[in-house]
Amino acid sequence: MFAVEPVGYVRSSRITLEDDDWGSPRSFIELTAAFDATALTGLTDFSHAEVIYLFDRVPLGKITTVARHPRNNPNWPITGIFAQRASRRGRLS
Repeated sequence: MFAVEPVGYVRSSRITLEDDDWGSPRSFIELTAAFDATALTGLTDFSHAEVIYLFDRVPLGKITTVARHPRNNPNWPITGIFAQRASRRGRLS
């Protein structure tokens, strides 16, 4: 077991928890008070940043851990839950 301390939170105008249509809302990461703007110095020199996130808003009864049709579309092949962009992949309790 280990503890995870967030360095920031994702902020977005999106309110609903849906798997689709993530192209239009703009999101940003707001750093916690432990960091000031100098923590980002030089970040623009990199081509990308890796963001590790934790799904913390999925009700325990809705978590999926098995293979299924993505978006429950029977026309798409069954794939494992980690091979999908589903929000119901799991959560730490």
